[in-house]
Amino acid sequence: MINSVYHSKKACVEALRAVERLQPSWWTPPCSEFLHRVEQTPTVTAQPNQKTLIVLEGIDGVGKSLVAQSLIEKLGDSAVLIRTPHPDLSGIRETFRAQTEETARAFYSAANYLAAWDAFHATKERKIVVFDRWWCSTCAMALANSCRLAALPAAGDAVYQWPQDLPPFQLGALLYVEEHIRQARIRQRAPEDAEERRLRAQQEMREVAMEAYRRFGLLNEVHVATYGVAVNRILALMTEKGLPHSAKPFSAEELAALRQF
Repeated sequence: MINSVYHSKKACVEALRAVERLQPSWWTPPCSEFLHRVEQTPTVTAQPNQKTLIVLEGIDGVGKSLVAQSLIEKLGDSAVLIRTPHPDLSGIRETFRAQTEETARAFYSAANYLAAWDAFHATKERKIVVFDRWWCSTCAMALANSCRLAALPAAGDAVYQWPQDLPPFQLGALLYVEEHIRQARIRQRAPEDAEERRLRAQQEMREVAMEAYRRFGLLNEVHVATYGVAVNRILALMTEKGLPHSAKPFSAEELAALRQF
């Protein structure tokens, strides 16, 4: 089993608590506050109020944020967007990302449980919750940072098993785009972070991450020719799966007017 993949809140909390006990110089009061908050947040395994959970996954630069925001706009007042980790955690996120892979992924895994709670308790009457990344990203990047493609666990391996203490989602989309377009999108962003630099420099790391996403068996691949094309495909998948919505897809004229990136 990969040490940096956590399948329960208990496991990631124990990993972070062990680090805290070591009292490393980088561990700050906000780190302890985050850990305490995760410990005190109940897990959510049921789906009260018939929420529809939609997850958008993919490596950096494929257009997740733009697709997510556009999808929310199409779905209207019935939907809410949750980004993981929450933007409020951006300060300690950078702190944890600079640590070992096991510690960094324990942070990301713990943040997933806060997002699950928010999905059911901080979204009020919103019936559709769209996640910009969730547990699959946490696991896929852990594998990409620790495995060669030839050593990647086969589909069906326990490493890909969805955590029993996270609520299941109804629709998952794996967004992808041609590599030259992905890199051009990343160049438009500043600054490029360490993980993005590794993804750009290491073709195999990208391949491992994408193959890991596929081996979950939970995600529908969606090509992001433009954000409008991707949104239309996600809306079509919602309809195919019987997930109620009243969103109107982009028209052919609207799609024709959209730039590729």
